[in-house]
Amino acid sequence: MTENQTELEQRIYAAWLDTIYWVASETKYRLLDAAGTMQKIYVMEEGQLAALMGLQGCERFLQHRKRYTPQKVWNYLTEIGVSYTYCQAVDFPRKLAEIPDPPFGIFYKGRLPDEKIPAVAIIGARKCSEYGRLMAEKFAKGFAERGVDVISGMAAGIDGISQAAALKAGGSSYAVLGCGVDIVYPRSNESLYRQLLENGGVLSEYPPQMEPRPALFPPRNRIISALADVVLVVEAREKSGTLITVDMALEQGREVYTIPGRCTDSLSIGCNRLIRQGAAVAVTPEDIIGDMLWETMLKKPKNQPQAQPLGKLSQAAQEVYAVLELLPITQDVIVAKLRDKNSTCTIPQICQGLVELELKGFILCRNRQYGRLRDELQ
Repeated sequence: MTENQTELEQRIYAAWLDTIYWVASETKYRLLDAAGTMQKIYVMEEGQLAALMGLQGCERFLQHRKRYTPQKVWNYLTEIGVSYTYCQAVDFPRKLAEIPDPPFGIFYKGRLPDEKIPAVAIIGARKCSEYGRLMAEKFAKGFAERGVDVISGMAAGIDGISQAAALKAGGSSYAVLGCGVDIVYPRSNESLYRQLLENGGVLSEYPPQMEPRPALFPPRNRIISALADVVLVVEAREKSGTLITVDMALEQGREVYTIPGRCTDSLSIGCNRLIRQGAAVAVTPEDIIGDMLWETMLKKPKNQPQAQPLGKLSQAAQEVYAVLELLPITQDVIVAKLRDKNSTCTIPQICQGLVELELKGFILCRNRQYGRLRDELQ
């Protein structure tokens, strides 16, 4: 038997063990230390298993061994397109092996992150504000254009927004799930899930068919932070699950950055508090890239597209554009701002100006709110 065949055989036995989801990673490592190889774990006698796992754990182990063979488990993973790596495999992410509570193995679809490529975990509130959405998109796009991977949890809100923006910008992104990698959660991110499989990957320490449960999400956060070099918090409430990831990142020795927000915004309380506690502030993606000394290993920044001259727009469109900012505002606010500037534009002219600006790519309309597409004035 060749060495490669031996490695594959051990991987098959490891996958079998890792589908016993009720056995903690710590216990699996204990079994491996005692047995030496994955195959020897599989053939352990009942007494030794009971001493290492306890009576209940031993009983469940024996039930699983009686019901499923390692090859049957491996064939099933192959059929559904799920790959697997574990702590002794050459492709197991080194970053995961170095954390205090490493996963025993990882199930994944797509590919594993390349550890030679810098990575940033972008995390934040599920029910984010328009400001949070804007910042998540801006930073994810900036990282992707420079060749930095974006890691997150594919959750609703900041997670999914940042990953979608990174992929749209031509970058790679990886999602760590709180369920099996064959389950799309939330369902609203199904399109994102498909894109991640093509330009990144979806990972989980939980076996396929594992449904999402609240208790599964906090542990997966340590994997999100472990796979990244930097954790960036976009928005977080005072008592937020996002802050759990921050604690894990600090324990793992990761750099933590946050985007500041207004003191009166509840979604920025967590971020502003992190700043008081010593977290670094990021205003642009280049802040992080520069601090981490990544410039020489990354792509050069893309040249900004040439701004279209405002002179080619109607007078009404120019006046409307002058009162807009990156953060979207409603038409009522636009009208009020124009009135404050003593503009003589009528409501129909303002509406026509908004349509003109949108069609020519100056602004973006989302949820009946209008905002500029770029920071700089044109």
